Amino acid sequence: MAAEIGKILLPADRIAGRVRQLGRRLARAYTGREPVLVAVMKGSFLLAADLARAWPGPIDVEFVSAESYDGTRPGAVRLRLPRGLRSRIAGRPVLVVDDIYDTGATLAKVCRTLEALGPAEVRTLVLFRKRRARPRAGPAAEPAAVRPDWVGFDIPDRFVIGYGLDYCGRYRNLPYLAVLRQGR
Repeated sequence: MAAEIGKILLPADRIAGRVRQLGRRLARAYTGREPVLVAVMKGSFLLAADLARAWPGPIDVEFVSAESYDGTRPGAVRLRLPRGLRSRIAGRPVLVVDDIYDTGATLAKVCRTLEALGPAEVRTLVLFRKRRARPRAGPAAEPAAVRPDWVGFDIPDRFVIGYGLDYCGRYRNLPYLAVLRQGR
């Protein structure tokens, strides 16, 4: 195990079971409709793939790129959309899938941007949501208006890695969620 990997918070089997459960719930919520699942890259690539496999009906999958971290510190959100996304989501239900709800800034920016493209609705799912004793202040402060519609797990307010989450590009491939060991 690498020196940067700390305590395992959620083992792979628990994450897999919860993702299957969320896939079934989403399929029921979208019965009779074919939503566009918009995965926020890079962190949600494993979640998007596992949700798509757990979804029993038809679903479109698209990707947007968002970056908001510099090492372990959240910052300004930079967003890139693929060409032609407007024509694929206009008038359709959209489900934004993100790996983690930390400050809420990324989810807020993605939702505002997609809503401007004319979907029938925009709903959200995050696999991990950090519990906070008090909100953060400053440019990465949590926007009060955006809350996830579905949450997989509430986790401690720690820097975590695994299941798509990285530290400087590493550890996304871990099948579990672990705390990043600080002060190496």
